[in-house]
Amino acid sequence: MQRPLLQRLLNGVLACALALGTATAQAQPSEPQPSYINGLRGQANGAITGVVDLSRAWRRALEYDHNYQAAISEQAAAQTEEAMGRAGLLPQIQAGYSRSQVKGDAVSFNALGQSNSSELSYTSTNAYIQLQQPIVNFGRYAGYQRGIALANEGTAIFAARRQATALRLTEVYLNVLLAHDNLGLQRSLVEVLEARATALEAHLKQFEGTVTAVQETQARLAVARADMIDAADQLQVAERELAAMLGGPVARLSALQAEHFPLTGLQPAGLAQWLELARTNNAEVRAARQAVAVAETEVDQATSRYLPTLDLIVSVSKADSENLSTLSQRSNTFMAGLQANIPIFTGGYNTANVSRTRADQKRLQHELTATLERTQAEVMRQYTNVLGGAERIRAFEAAVESGQQALHATEQSFRAGVLSNLDVLRAQDTLYRARFDLVRARLEYLLARLSLASAAGTLDDAGFDSISQTYLGRVITLQEKQEPSNGPR
Repeated sequence: MQRPLLQRLLNGVLACALALGTATAQAQPSEPQPSYINGLRGQANGAITGVVDLSRAWRRALEYDHNYQAAISEQAAAQTEEAMGRAGLLPQIQAGYSRSQVKGDAVSFNALGQSNSSELSYTSTNAYIQLQQPIVNFGRYAGYQRGIALANEGTAIFAARRQATALRLTEVYLNVLLAHDNLGLQRSLVEVLEARATALEAHLKQFEGTVTAVQETQARLAVARADMIDAADQLQVAERELAAMLGGPVARLSALQAEHFPLTGLQPAGLAQWLELARTNNAEVRAARQAVAVAETEVDQATSRYLPTLDLIVSVSKADSENLSTLSQRSNTFMAGLQANIPIFTGGYNTANVSRTRADQKRLQHELTATLERTQAEVMRQYTNVLGGAERIRAFEAAVESGQQALHATEQSFRAGVLSNLDVLRAQDTLYRARFDLVRARLEYLLARLSLASAAGTLDDAGFDSISQTYLGRVITLQEKQEPSNGPR
């Protein structure tokens, strides 16, 4: 009469276990993922159509940059740690079946000591299903907490990877702009020197110039052509790096506006506010904090090995001729009980393991402090770069204006015979160097603003949109094969 009751009890336990597992799985609905998370995209075929500004480049990098896609996969792997930790708290159900063919001889003795031998040949089968549910297990609970901490650490690391991708894209994009403008300046300088060399040669034929002036100009022209070739090579490399991040070559790129370059103030304006933002929001600092949290759960997990455990075990088995004593007998057994395990001695493993986890926790705590100090220094560096960059831009703007006036005055003095041709060449070099320094200072200013936002943990899509709308707009065409000029030699 009791067997049906026990069977119903086992069926109820199994139903509760399955319902618990199903409810746990349903408790975590899958959130809709952006398009770039649903799978890796193939490389785009041909050049990217339309004008690409920094904002559009950022969104394409999120879809096509392989380093960022690797970070997405890394985060997805980390998110499974919570489910793996939770599995240790849920019932573990396993089943087994065995079937054996037994052959041999059985020898028995009677009361007079006489042996009686008989041949054995039978089939033995055994099937069972067992449920084990932890009731008191601090190690399993610590493992669940560790899984949560690992998942949170994965999220923080992904945020750090995203910020690194943002800065890498910014540097690559601005390098293309710098290389393109540098090539334009070098080509313009070559054209000016070619025209000057032609004019000096014409004057020499009319006995109005000197051979020295012609040779000085031709020598400077040869150097300018070499610099133009180097600038073209740098532009090709920069374009290739940008194409690798965006999934294809860019035909038209949005560059700095020719005249409009506002030097707006920072928000917030004070360094103390930026330092506080970095302490709270910096992605690397948050990842380091989560690493410390993981280490704390590992200490708890190691300490739990000193504590006893208590499990509920329920099993049902069915056997046929399981052994000689039950030959030609069938048995159905049901077992329900509690199993307690008390650790007594492990050869010193638990003590060493606890010491290891505590030492690792201290190490990560020191690394957190070092990361925080490094972040604070980076915020201060980029903050001063923004403020100092604005002053440098104003200084180079004045240098360009003064250089233009100085070149004009030097050319007039040369025509009047007061200054030499070498003075004109030096004035030209000074002007073109000032123009290049101005372009570089403006691009470094933009990089400093975005780097400051990244160090403070506030760089997002809106930051790229703001830069594109405020500073970019002049369209340049890439993918042109640059041929060195063949002027007079």
